[in-house]
Amino acid sequence: MWNWLAENASPLQATVGAITALVWLVYLQILVSGLWRQRRTEILIHLGGSQSLDARVFISNLGFEPIYILEILLTIWSPEGERETSIADRTEMAKEDLSNPSATTFQGPLKSGEFIDIGSFEDLLKRARRNTSDDLGAGAINRVEVKVAAISAASSAIVASKRQFYIECAGDKCQIRPKTLYATQIRSWWGRYRLKQELQKKI
Repeated sequence: MWNWLAENASPLQATVGAITALVWLVYLQILVSGLWRQRRTEILIHLGGSQSLDARVFISNLGFEPIYILEILLTIWSPEGERETSIADRTEMAKEDLSNPSATTFQGPLKSGEFIDIGSFEDLLKRARRNTSDDLGAGAINRVEVKVAAISAASSAIVASKRQFYIECAGDKCQIRPKTLYATQIRSWWGRYRLKQELQKKI
């Protein structure tokens, strides 16, 4: 046994070195993956309460880091075309009806695990009508997209997510149906760059 070990010392040392390096690489991968997961944002956009126009729209921060909401955009598709407008400010309500000045906007910080209610679907459409001067009823709208742009505490770069909803109306009753199971995160460099340029033009 000892003679065999002495004769094969060099190959054994190389094998042990390779196994040790592999173990360290696995540990490094786990460490990097954990750090990346902690820095990665996860912004959810979801409905609650009902599936009609009075359904509440919630924005949740499921990332480990706090975020600061910069802008909330609503894109509307109708037979007349596509239009996009900001819905971050509560323009559907008079200022005197709000509890405090900060309640006039949904821009602001959102801690990890927290969520905010940005209003009903009807409220979002009212803000869009007020901002675009378009008197579009829900029955004339085919699809809408809610897009949330924010800044992460872990980075100064813009982070964002978006989710589309179909509006299906029969008479006076309208139903909201999400296009996807959950919000799509905008993480690519090009997607975040385009959104940054878009927000820059709105200043």
